[in-house]
Formats: sequence, structure tokens, C-alpha cells
Amino acid sequence: MERLGRHGTRLRDLRQRVRERRPGEVVVDGRRLIADLVRWRVPLPELYVATGAIEAAVREGLVAAAGNAWEVPDGVFHQLAPTHSPQGVLAIVGEPEPKEWAAEGGIAVYLDGVQEPGNVGAIIRSAAALGAAAVLLSPGCADPFHWSAVRASAGNALRFPIVRTVSLVPVVSTVHAAGGETWASGDGGTQLSTWRPRQPTVLLLGSEGRGLGPESRAMADGEVTIPLDNDVESLNVAVAAGVLLEWYRRQRAGV
Repeated sequence: MERLGRHGTRLRDLRQRVRERRPGEVVVDGRRLIADLVRWRVPLPELYVATGAIEAAVREGLVAAAGNAWEVPDGVFHQLAPTHSPQGVLAIVGEPEPKEWAAEGGIAVYLDGVQEPGNVGAIIRSAAALGAAAVLLSPGCADPFHWSAVRASAGNALRFPIVRTVSLVPVVSTVHAAGGETWASGDGGTQLSTWRPRQPTVLLLGSEGRGLGPESRAMADGEVTIPLDNDVESLNVAVAAGVLLEWYRRQRAGV
């Protein structure tokens, strides 16, 4: 394993790549997360390991799985890593090929202008865990391959179907042609306990501040409302996604 110098060209270039994601590249920070990528057989073209983390990275098979691996002095690594508490291992992997979505049953999640990468990543994680078919992103959504989105998704952004920069109009047309429905999360709609959407279903979720835009809301076949207690007005968009997806999954399973 080659050791990176503190002032070398590769290290300067790496700092820039971590700060500003280049097209086709994804920065992945975290030993446990990278171990999952190895388990899922996601290729690791580049691996950077802090001196103090080398023993663990070798023991867990991360170094052996990497195309190329470099040792980074501990102090330099802490300045390099994008997180406040790095685990000493950072990888740069290839961005997944663009996915296509077809309304073939089940549920997909459409995000309308969700701008926080952590929320996008958390929704991708819930969608993967709770059996959704895909996550569809409107123009203006946060980058699902930003390092913080990948981290919030627990790496699932690199293996789950994500369709980027898709207009809602063709999504609605596609799901209607397949005999399904689109539903918005909102107040004053169908109570969650009685929500029985036709399949395939597209769940529409809006941005953190304004919620679902009026044009998108007007295209929904209905609204579903999550009942809240203790005078809480709303849920974080990622939490709402998880609640709705789990309810949908339970209904399909007849629970």
C-alpha cells in the first residue's frame, strides 16, 4: 500500500474531489459503509485508509477488495474526510448507471424538490428496506450521490433504482395507464388507517419547507394523512416516507 505524502499532487487532487463531486464519481466515507459495499460486490477502484485504521481495513477485507489502496497519515485523513468523526476509510467509486422505471406494481416514491441530501438518502434507505420499486427525483432535488446522501442511505443509493430529473407529468401518465394511482402526503386527506391505494402506486412527497407544490398536488388522485399527536404539526419528509411505506407494505401483506 503506497503512502500519500502530505503535499503530493494526488492528495491535493483528492481533496478537491472530496469537496466537489466529479461527474461519474461518488465519495463514500466510513469503514462500515464500505464494508457493506464490498459485501454487495460494488467495485472499489480507489481506497484511502488512515494509518490507524489499516489493521481493521485489512482484517475486514477492504484493502484486498480495492483496485488501488493508499495509506493516509491520520492527521491528514481527518482534514480530508467530509464527516466530523471519520472512521479512517474513504473510497471513491463509480456512479451507478442511470435507471429506468416502469409502473409494474408496488409503490414508487416521487420527491418534488427535496433539497437536503440527508433527507434524500434517508428516503432511499427506507424505500429499499420497505420494498418500494424506485425513488424518482424531480428536477431540483438534491444529488442522491452526494457523500451525505450516500451515507444517509446506508449505501443503498449505489444499488437501489433511482431515476433522476424526471417530470411528474409522464410519471402520472404511466401509472394511470397501468391502472394505478398517485397519492400525495398531506393534511385533511384520507386517514392512514383507511388508505387502500390501487397498484401500482406513486407516493408524492414535497420539499422540507413548502411541502408538495400546488401543481404537483393537483395531479395527485388523492391525499393521505398521517395522524399526529401532542400538537405536532408535521413530520420530517424522510420520517413521513417511512411511515407511509411501512403502512403500504403491511396492507399488501394483509397484516
